[in-house]
Amino acid sequence: MRRALFVGLALSVCVQPARAQTRVYVTGDLFAEITRLSRATTPDILGAGSDTSPRDGVGIGGGGRIGAFFTPAWSLELGLDFGKAIKQERTVGIRVPVGLIFPSPPLQYQSRTSHRFSAASVLVGYHPPARGRIQAGFRGGVSFMHTERMFTYTNISTSFTSGPSFPGGIVVTPTISLVTEEYTTVANGLSATLAAETAIEVWDHFAVVPEVRAHAGGGIGGFLIRPGVAARWRW
Repeated sequence: MRRALFVGLALSVCVQPARAQTRVYVTGDLFAEITRLSRATTPDILGAGSDTSPRDGVGIGGGGRIGAFFTPAWSLELGLDFGKAIKQERTVGIRVPVGLIFPSPPLQYQSRTSHRFSAASVLVGYHPPARGRIQAGFRGGVSFMHTERMFTYTNISTSFTSGPSFPGGIVVTPTISLVTEEYTTVANGLSATLAAETAIEVWDHFAVVPEVRAHAGGGIGGFLIRPGVAARWRW
């Protein structure tokens, strides 16, 4: 009898650490991307402006993550999130300065801008005790942000054509034109990342997780807010 009791106690001691072992999870997520970006406007020689920065916008994206709960309250997560390129196009008019001695038709060009952000994140999470099937979570850490931007830049060019005029003279006709070029820039930097989530356990080992993430700092030129929903499998 004593031997059986001793064996039972030994087994309970062995089982308890097994329950406290790391619980690994994988996550797939979809999100909306709200961008608020800095802008730079460079004046051209005719007094207009060439806006080389993308406008604020809303896009979509998705990604995947892997993490582990080292205790019921603390976790570590590695993730990759990819936003879809947000593209914008508009017609820009350039005013001809007052005092120009020769006529010129209205000058316009198509301005195109786009931006895309991809994040590789390392986040530490804190998770208060669950209430039933619902558990809140808060995460913080850093993201390696990869940024691709495209913008249209315009140059002013003037050409002169000559031809005969009556009686026997030569007339010179100036022409102002616009030459547009598209440039692409790539930037990489570290950004601060904060996140909040609510894990709703649907059944054992599976949860639906509404969440919101915010990125700010290097490589962005502003900040991103990414509300979304994720599906999480734990084992």
